[in-house]
Order: sequence, then structure tokens, then C-alpha cells
Amino acid sequence: TTKGLGLDAEDAAQGVCEGRCEANHWQNPLSRADSSLGARKYYGGLAMASLERRFATEPGLTVISPATPGSNGITRAFRERAGAHYVDTGITESHAAAFAAGIARAGGTPVVATTASFFQRAYDQFFQEMALNRQPVTLLSFLSGLSGSDNTHSGAYDIAMFGNIPGLICLAPTNGHDFLAMLDWATDPARRMGSHHGPVVIRVPGETVLDADSDDAYKALCESTATSGSDWLRWHTVRAGARVAILGLGNTLPLALRVADALPFDATVIDPRQFGSLDEHALHTLIDQRHRLLVTLEDGQLDGGWGAKVAAYCGNLR
Repeated sequence: TTKGLGLDAEDAAQGVCEGRCEANHWQNPLSRADSSLGARKYYGGLAMASLERRFATEPGLTVISPATPGSNGITRAFRERAGAHYVDTGITESHAAAFAAGIARAGGTPVVATTASFFQRAYDQFFQEMALNRQPVTLLSFLSGLSGSDNTHSGAYDIAMFGNIPGLICLAPTNGHDFLAMLDWATDPARRMGSHHGPVVIRVPGETVLDADSDDAYKALCESTATSGSDWLRWHTVRAGARVAILGLGNTLPLALRVADALPFDATVIDPRQFGSLDEHALHTLIDQRHRLLVTLEDGQLDGGWGAKVAAYCGNLR
């Protein structure tokens, strides 16, 4: 890609074709000041507000951004108020991850926030510094899954990457309420003493969840069955039915509910809530209840993805 040429006319003068220049990096920020927040800024703003309330009593709580604050809801005003609770490491994702592991090692509570595709640059640090050493770092992964972004910003590989790192807890909230509750749990200093000690990645909800969150029925359904703590690692039954179970991971839960509504019978709908491991008890329960078909939905890669793990586990039961 070509970067830094500036406005569209300058790109054209240099012979840069549409789709080859990441123009979104260089757009005039003032021209988009009144644009829609979108899921990244909306949920990122909620996360920062939730963390900011704790700064006064938690000196080690630190938000880290590798040069991507504004697009993820980490506003200039927040950064100014945060002071030493916010660190921008520049475009150095691997350093940001290792830096966070060091803060956790020293007893702090680091939260690293950036785009899913950029996290790919820090795979070694996720495995070595965080997971292998069980450091309680929280990762907020923005623009995860399928989106309208260009191909260099595609987050469709995050499930296969994060979900196959041993010791990394991978959460996929399906609504804003659960997103903030998962963030509270992941950053709770008391978790250091529990059995789920170690790093946590949270997929920040995308546009499909943001759209669904504006529906009162969807919000009521999610909040009426909300849980917390270690239960995040257990699959959650949103609707109880028979014959077919639809498992909608993260951003695909609204689709799972629409599919269930379109069927001529009552299907079971499951919110898995995490993709780092399988809830074997829930799987066996679905099978024992004589569900004839299990359908997995995810916005990621087919090979090496979460659904492939479910299929492999069920295949090995035969």
C-alpha cells in the first residue's frame, strides 16, 4: 500500500488507484467530527468511561494504545484526564504487548486496545510474555471479524489466532452489557488469586451487535439472562428448543436469533460467549437432548476457526 500522499487529488496525481492507498489514515479529522460513532468508538468509549471511574483508587490501572486511540473511542479528552493511566507506545504492537506484560508482572492492571489486524504483529508476545507466564493482561480487540474495512485491516483472522494460544481466555460478548461486565471481570485484581489467572482478550462488539443493542427486545433478552465471573467460560442458552441448536458466537448472535425465528419449530439458540475452549458439558447436554443438528456461526476463518473445533470434538465422539 501507499501511504502519506494526502488528499484524493494528490493520490490521483501520483497514479495511485482506488483500493491501493489507505486514505482513511490521512483524512481530515475535522471533516468526520460529526459522523456516526460506529461500533468501535461507541463501545470503546463505554470501556474507557468504565475504566476511568477506577483510576483514583487503582494506580496500576493503565490503558495502552499502539498509536490507534481515536478510531477506538479513546478520545483526546479522555487521554488528557487519564494522565499517567494512559500510554501511547506508537506503532509498536509487539512492544505494547510486552510492556503490558511487564506492568502486570509488577502488579498493575494493563489494558491494551487496538485493531484486531494490528494485534497480529504481537503474536509472539501474546504467547511468550502473556500466556506462557500467565500475566493478567486484558486485550480489547477492535474491528474483529467481518467488516467493511479494507483487506489490510480485516479482523477475520482473530479467532483462529487468539483461540489457539494456550492459556489465553478469549471472550466474545454479544451486547454492551456483557461487554462491560467482561471488562470488569478481566481487570478485577481479585482474579489474580483465582483459577482463571492469566491474559484475557475481549472481542469488542461490531456493527451487528450495535444495531441489535438498539432493539429493546434484544437488550431485554440479553440482560434478563446475564451472568458474570467464571460463568463467562460456560455456554449460555438464550432460547431453549429442540431438534436444532444454533450456536451464534459474538457478532453472529443476532443472526442466530433471526434464523431461529424463521424456522417452523422452536430451535435452541446458544450464546457461547468465549472461543478459547469448548464447553464440553454444554455440548454433551445438547447431544443428550437429541438435537439432530448443531449449527455454528462465526465471523472468521473456516479453517482453524471455532466451528471447526466444535465439529472435530463432535466427530471424535462417534
